[in-house]
Amino acid sequence: MSHSVMSSSLRLELDPDSGRVTAVRNLARDLDLLSSRPAHSPFRLELNEVGTVEDFVDFACEPLADGLRLTWQTSHGITLSSDIVVRGEDIVFGVSAANRGTATIDRIEYPILDGIGRLAGAGRDELAHTHAAGMLFHDPLDLLAPDPDNQRRLRFSVYPEGFSGSTMQFLAYYGRGRGGFFFGTEDAAKSLKAFSFDKQGDALRASALHKASRPQAGADFTPGYPVVLAPLTDGSWHEAADRYRAWALKQPWAQAAPRSAWLREQAGICSFGINARYNRAAWLDEIHRMAGTPVFHILGPNWANWGHDYHNHIPRRHDDWFPTTFDTDNLATIRRNGDYWAPFEFDLLGGYAPEFAEPVLESRMVHDQSERTLSDPNAVRFPFMCAGTEYWHDFHVERDARLVADHDPDALYYDISVSNLMLQCLAPDHRHAPGAGTEIAELFTAMYRDTGAAMADAKGGPVPAGTEVISELFMDTFDYYQARAEAGPYAPFEAAVFRDWIIDGRAETIPLFTYVFGERAPLRMDGWAKLSAEAGDLFYWTAARVVLNGGLFELNYEFSALEDLGDRTDDPAEHYYRFDDRHYAIDPRKAAFVGEVARARTGPANRFLAHGRMLPAPKLDAPPVTLPYYSYNIGKGDPLYDSKGEMTVPSALATAWQHDGQSIWLIANLLAHEQEVRVDDRPVVVPGRRISVIEQ
Repeated sequence: MSHSVMSSSLRLELDPDSGRVTAVRNLARDLDLLSSRPAHSPFRLELNEVGTVEDFVDFACEPLADGLRLTWQTSHGITLSSDIVVRGEDIVFGVSAANRGTATIDRIEYPILDGIGRLAGAGRDELAHTHAAGMLFHDPLDLLAPDPDNQRRLRFSVYPEGFSGSTMQFLAYYGRGRGGFFFGTEDAAKSLKAFSFDKQGDALRASALHKASRPQAGADFTPGYPVVLAPLTDGSWHEAADRYRAWALKQPWAQAAPRSAWLREQAGICSFGINARYNRAAWLDEIHRMAGTPVFHILGPNWANWGHDYHNHIPRRHDDWFPTTFDTDNLATIRRNGDYWAPFEFDLLGGYAPEFAEPVLESRMVHDQSERTLSDPNAVRFPFMCAGTEYWHDFHVERDARLVADHDPDALYYDISVSNLMLQCLAPDHRHAPGAGTEIAELFTAMYRDTGAAMADAKGGPVPAGTEVISELFMDTFDYYQARAEAGPYAPFEAAVFRDWIIDGRAETIPLFTYVFGERAPLRMDGWAKLSAEAGDLFYWTAARVVLNGGLFELNYEFSALEDLGDRTDDPAEHYYRFDDRHYAIDPRKAAFVGEVARARTGPANRFLAHGRMLPAPKLDAPPVTLPYYSYNIGKGDPLYDSKGEMTVPSALATAWQHDGQSIWLIANLLAHEQEVRVDDRPVVVPGRRISVIEQ
């Protein structure tokens, strides 16, 4: 007879001989999560000296007042125990490893929910995931395939990690409109962990992997947070996000903080990567003209005195950064237009040359090379510097304070930064114990805090800092972040592993991070847009999605040229990336839509987008449209470079926002002509390629 734990809404059943979870039922919705009996161990231990341990020599189960205690004795002197208890309608898992041997516990994977099947049936089952700040996968039982090498990043999705991992601590599997299951952790202490949702055989599997903060021979390991299994009754990603938000907004890193007013309220669009070293004033003028609002320009990285490009040239010492080489006409043009700017920095990368005495090698992070499949392989290849060293902490503070003192930028931008990497450093002589998670995260937080204070002293006021990608743990550190996922097939990087599914409509990006954290979140920059006619009309879908989801639409010039302005061209020999010398003009239709997007961002919708809360989007009925794209703004070695195709999308988009007790719909028409659409069954006429604000 099986053991069971039952809340008001969930029932969990366990095999009496092994402790495997054999059934999970949503009592409120009569839904079973598991459709087949699990074939694997109820846990996985990773021991540094042995490898993976799944077997046990003894198992016991004893009742608790509100649940069960499971105990497994392994042959390596480790006793693993789990308290599975009821908390309201939820069921909560704890896990602890008592070590009576000499092995080193590196991580524990538990609980493992194996044998997951369909819920509402084909066409209605969905997986909501926090990868790329929000992904939705349709019919995951059909979509996913076994992925032992973690190519799709779902077998292990590292948290906190914004590039190829989990930006928040939950996922949800549900039948749309039918109900389902929430699976996540409640960890305020910044521990390194990973979430798994993958396919094994013919069924799906979910698990949580817990990384020891200080792995030591003979040491115990008890993750200091619960794993939560909760019921969903509506069956939507909004319901799962609301469930998570109720916990997350109470955490220290999610508290409301002052935000830059000009960034949220005045900037209509942004540009990214325009050449900083050479005169591009004519293009800066043209972008300002087409926007018709202030523009935020993140200039390219080639302003440093030496190196700092996209061909592995990285400053190696203090003197490689200064004196800078900013083109003065560029900066003067930005100021004359009333625009804003930030210099681009490779935030945590330190080059090395043996002829210089600075302790670069001694101050680099040391990663576990065997863990490359846990994250993007570059997470252990990049020459990341450790905030837990006196040298790099002081270097970071002094460099950026001097940059602000010398040039008075409006903001700073940090590329390949703290949300790109695994929070782990195994160096034995840094100002932290070798390990992962909390202590490492706190050292980076302190470095950014001290840098921000030094920059504020230099400027006489706060200097907004931005970063590449985001995770929730660093929300209070940054004012804005660059993302690419809402650019669809135009962009590489964080959503590229799902690009084929996105194009085919089997997966989509969703504004999950924005929905959960609202105005407390840093401002998202996205779009990866080019203004040429050749780039294709999927441009309009990208631009509209970014602004309707509360973001700042981005024109990007990292891996390809600025569009020609008459006889003025962007010389690839002067750029920090050697792009192909192609010549495209600005499409005037796209230029006009840039102005439409900028006016939507700064106009009547601004207080909702800048300071409001996103609501579930209204139901929109609009005919589909098939739009072409050409992806040439990608590194030439990338397999996505120079790819062309079409994507079928709705011809109109809609989102909903609330602020100070008022709510609006934002509706964008992607077609060149007026059309009538139905929004929550109401007929609405939207002018061609316009964004309408409708008060509710």
